[in-house]
Amino acid sequence: MKEQKIKRKSKLIIYNGSNILVLEKNKKKKRYVLAGGFLKKGESPELGLIREVEEEIGVSLTTNEIALFSSALALNKGERDIMKYYFVLIINGQKFNNKEPHNFKSIHWVDWTEASEFLNPDDKGIIEQFYNETLN
Repeated sequence: MKEQKIKRKSKLIIYNGSNILVLEKNKKKKRYVLAGGFLKKGESPELGLIREVEEEIGVSLTTNEIALFSSALALNKGERDIMKYYFVLIINGQKFNNKEPHNFKSIHWVDWTEASEFLNPDDKGIIEQFYNETLN
């Protein structure tokens, strides 16, 4: 039996106080995602994140502006498992633009407790962990 390769994904937590920057998906049902996406073959989590953030919200980052917060393996029944890397934007003040209107209705700041209701379970858990560690 051939071993299934694990897909890899990097996401960026952009925060300002209790607010996080979310991208609202073009779906009937409200759904938020964090900036970021799947890595290309041979791409590091940092460089993949930098590429995805540029593509989605038009911000050019460097590795000095992001810090790894957490990584976790998401086990998906019947689907390919995904290794997720979560980074935090440590230098803020950039202007964010929706560069993919075909994928996202809008990007906006939302209180993390309100946003967590519309995030996928993995992202919700990481955001809760981030704020619990930041506030304590």
